[in-house]
Amino acid sequence: MTCAGVGFFPVPRLGSLLLEEKLLSQAQLEEGLEAQVVYGGRLGTNLVELGFVKEPDLARVLGRQHNIPFASGEMVPDPSALAVADVDFYDDKDVMPMRVDATKLTVAVVHPSQIEAIDQLGFKSGKRVVQVVIPEFRMAQLLRKYARAFRPMRPIDMNTLRPSKAQNAGDPKLADVADLINEGDFAALYAQATAQVDEEPVLEGTVVEDEVPVITGATVEPTPQVTAPPPPLVVPKPEPKPITFAEAQKLLQQSQGRDDIAQTVLRFARGKFKRALLLSVRGDLVTGWQGLGQGVTLQGVQRIGLSLREDNSVKMVRDLRSHFIGPMKRTPGMAIFYKMLGGSYPTTAVMMPLLVRGKPVHILYVDNGPDQLTPPDIGELLIVSQGVSRSYDSLIKARQAAKAG
Repeated sequence: MTCAGVGFFPVPRLGSLLLEEKLLSQAQLEEGLEAQVVYGGRLGTNLVELGFVKEPDLARVLGRQHNIPFASGEMVPDPSALAVADVDFYDDKDVMPMRVDATKLTVAVVHPSQIEAIDQLGFKSGKRVVQVVIPEFRMAQLLRKYARAFRPMRPIDMNTLRPSKAQNAGDPKLADVADLINEGDFAALYAQATAQVDEEPVLEGTVVEDEVPVITGATVEPTPQVTAPPPPLVVPKPEPKPITFAEAQKLLQQSQGRDDIAQTVLRFARGKFKRALLLSVRGDLVTGWQGLGQGVTLQGVQRIGLSLREDNSVKMVRDLRSHFIGPMKRTPGMAIFYKMLGGSYPTTAVMMPLLVRGKPVHILYVDNGPDQLTPPDIGELLIVSQGVSRSYDSLIKARQAAKAG
């Protein structure tokens, strides 16, 4: 880990620092801000995914931005540091203890604003807490691996880049990356991301007999049977009410962010179809974003990952930038897609690309459920999709004007 200076204020914008160090061109910053509006996440994550900035440079500039130590690359936390608190705490607070010694606890953070979480870790450990800033995507990977947390997969997790616009002459070159992931590796990584769907959680309070220590010379009493308490009843949130075509058009004009756009599109589509999903298109990777309807859960949707190197119906929509009506091509990737939706293939489905500045960034998928025909009623959907493009364009202009980092 590399140390930076001390103190927090004033905090310069990340984009300004990257421009100052000539790690980024103005055109690349504009594209990164556009990607952030469309795909979410922090600016640095989007810049690395676009191939504009290398992770070590991003981490170093983040350290400079916040005047705290920084780190990058593969990281493995010490078990003794992880034991300071419950993994659910790390998942909830987006922090990860990395090292502990006689006087201090080193904690990885994405932004040094988690004052309450840092104070709690200091109290739990009885040590001084040293914060180390790391890139957002590294934190997501740590939380998945060491805190059993769910974080949606991004192209960077698959070692892929999103295609960028043509570079201007004199722009900084693309950051070096490894070869794109092959189909076998993609399947292995995706299986890792979706494995928790079928896993049974380890409950606190249960006794694993093989792990009971044998104490020489002691009288061992019979181990009492411990019954784990029943899991709390989870009451699903009611689905938002479907909206009319006129309401959808009005709400799209008032959108304050990508989640507003998603909810408007899905609520309108849900009034016509039994299942509606929004997928994000990122190069040769399509991931689930949000969804509503019969058997659809947010966790299931966000575990969807489709490789477009597979010849499937989604790839055709991406490539042709045109809507699709008909039976979905049966492929291994699509089989997992429908598993994440808790059902089988529909008889027919409808898909529609959502374009931002001429580029397909999302795909709207709708159907009427397993083994059902989906009516090809897409006239109003086409008009709503055009409204999505305008909404994103307005958000992108506002974001770029603010030059936020």
